[in-house]
Amino acid sequence: MKKILFLILFFSFSILGFAQSRVNPGIRLGLNSANISNTNLENKIGLNGAVFLDVRLSDFYALQPEISFSNQGGESSFNQEDLNINYISIAAANKFYVIPKQGLHFILGPSIDFDFDNNFINLINGGTDDSDVTPVDLSLFFGIGYEFPFGLIIEARYKQGLINIDLFDDYFWYSDTEDENDSGNPSLNNVFQVGIAYKFKI
Repeated sequence: MKKILFLILFFSFSILGFAQSRVNPGIRLGLNSANISNTNLENKIGLNGAVFLDVRLSDFYALQPEISFSNQGGESSFNQEDLNINYISIAAANKFYVIPKQGLHFILGPSIDFDFDNNFINLINGGTDDSDVTPVDLSLFFGIGYEFPFGLIIEARYKQGLINIDLFDDYFWYSDTEDENDSGNPSLNNVFQVGIAYKFKI
C-alpha cells in the first residue's frame, strides 16, 4: 500500500512540475554541411528545419522535443550520381544553460531519422527508387547555442549517424584507389548544422 501511495504521489508531483514548467513552441531553419564516412563523396550543402517544444524545467535545463527535416548525403567528384537523402527526424534535445537566466547553452541528444524517399513502406511495396540506403538511422548530436531574451536563438550542431547506411554492404561510392575487399568500416552519416530559431512566448 505504501508503494502504491508513493507512486501516486511521485506521478502527481511529476505532472504538477511539468504543468508549472515553461512550455514554448518554436521553429528552426538552417544549413547542413553533410558527408558519408568511408566513401569518396565530398561535402554536400543542404537545408534543415524543425518545429519544437521548449520545456524549461529549471534555470539550468530545458528539454526540447523536435520534429525536423534534414537534407543530407554527399556530392560525387567522379562520374557518379550525388547521394541525396532527405530525413524526417524525431529528436530529444537536452539544453544545458551555463548561467541562469542567460542565453548561452550546450545541446546534447539522440534522434531517430527516417529516409523520406526510401522508407519501409516503399521497401514492402517493392521500392520506388534504386537507393541502397538504409531506411532508418539513429544519431547522436551535440552543439552550442545562444538564446536572446526576445526569443531568437543561434545554434551550431554536429550530428553523427550510428547505423551503416550502406543497406546491402556494396561499399558504394568507395574510392577507386582503395581495396573494397579490405573495407570493413561502416558508411555513417555525419553533418554539421548551423541555423537560427525562434521560440514563441506563450
